[in-house]
Formats: sequence, C-alpha cells, structure tokens
Amino acid sequence: MGPWIAVASELPCSVVALLLVGQILGQSIAGPSGATWGAIIGALFGFAFGVYGVFKTIDYLEHIDHKNTKRPKYMPPIEEILEDVVFEIDDESSD
Repeated sequence: MGPWIAVASELPCSVVALLLVGQILGQSIAGPSGATWGAIIGALFGFAFGVYGVFKTIDYLEHIDHKNTKRPKYMPPIEEILEDVVFEIDDESSD
C-alpha cells in the first residue's frame, strides 16, 4: 500500500513545485504579470512531468511485481543429467 500512496502524492507535488519555480522565475523576469504566466506555465510543466513520473513509477512497480510472481524454472546442471543412476534392489524382500 505504501508505494501506491507515494505514487498518488507524486503528481500534486510536482505540480506545486514547478508552479512555485515558474512563479519565481516569471516574477524575476517580467514582474507581477510574469509571475502569473510563470505560475501557469510551471503548473503545466509540473503536470506533464508528474504524469510521466507516475507512469514510469507504476511501470517499474508492475515489473517488480511480475518478476516476483513469475515461477522460476528449474534446469539441472549437465552433470546431473548425464549421471548414471544405479538402483539398489533389496535382495531380502524377494526371499
């Protein structure tokens, strides 16, 4: 459950972080109106990067889950395959 909570919080965190970065950069470049446009552009970039991050994280978690549930195949070493088998027959049981 923990990994899915982390994935769910990844998108809003990236949107808010890039919104603030865009606002600060926009304000330093173009003043108050630049802060508004920077926040909008930052939020859009944050959404795009957040969606990409969520998809990559879910893909990684599904890959790990598939790898853990896949049944391992047993292949004996060639020495064991070519080994001569000798069956010991119990002579006392035939008496």
